Amino acid sequence: MIFPFKTIRLTSEKGVYTLTLNRPEAKNALNRLMISEMTEAVMEAADNSTARLLVIDHEGDVFCAGADLTDLSESTSREEGLQYARLLFDLLESIEKCPFPVIVSAHGNVYGGGIGILAAADISFLTENCRLCFSEVKIGMVPAVISAFVLRKVSSGRARELMLTAREFDAREALEYGIVSFVISPENEKKHLDSILQSLLSNKQKAMAACKNMIFTTSRISWLGAVKEYSTSLFADLLLAQEAREAIASFVERKKQRGGKQNVKNRKK
Repeated sequence: MIFPFKTIRLTSEKGVYTLTLNRPEAKNALNRLMISEMTEAVMEAADNSTARLLVIDHEGDVFCAGADLTDLSESTSREEGLQYARLLFDLLESIEKCPFPVIVSAHGNVYGGGIGILAAADISFLTENCRLCFSEVKIGMVPAVISAFVLRKVSSGRARELMLTAREFDAREALEYGIVSFVISPENEKKHLDSILQSLLSNKQKAMAACKNMIFTTSRISWLGAVKEYSTSLFADLLLAQEAREAIASFVERKKQRGGKQNVKNRKK
């Protein structure tokens, strides 16, 4: 079965749902529509009693470039910043709380909010060529919304180093730090994914749902609500600060200029 969406694809076959990020022209950057459609797709799968697994993959050579800065640049009020942050938090929470296993299979680079998707999933694959980065401080922001999910997998000490330096790191480091489950060669991606899917499908459905709920409840029972309010408010406050506004506006302007130059080249051809 195929479902109608603009920024993603959602298909299902024999209880396995596949959600494909489908904005390769924008490096699968997360704008409000894409976040909303992803959440709708996760909920569509979660509400289906015959669903067993959800796989998240992508089109293009970048899994996800993080937040769509063109979208964020259009936020003119704190409330609009809060709206974006809460949409993203709700997406990550829906992935984490999905009643059956969620598996991410990425063969391209992952930045910012994209790492939040990896962190929210139960099992994740990266191919050896992937690079990752918490790039937020470079544009006057912080990885506020995704921090609640990343810090469940990465130690506080390692998170400080990665988030403060905003350095790129490779797939092997992501495996060492606990961000992902497996690092594989590109040619073996499908083979390893199929193997994990078969293993999961052989398990008891209700037991896996109970197991996920147990892990979620015991690890986050006391502080999830407070973290959501803190992290989404922090995001919205920083989005309207001068430092972020100037950096995001500069990025969007450079993107427009590159697009204009490319159009000129195409006309000359």
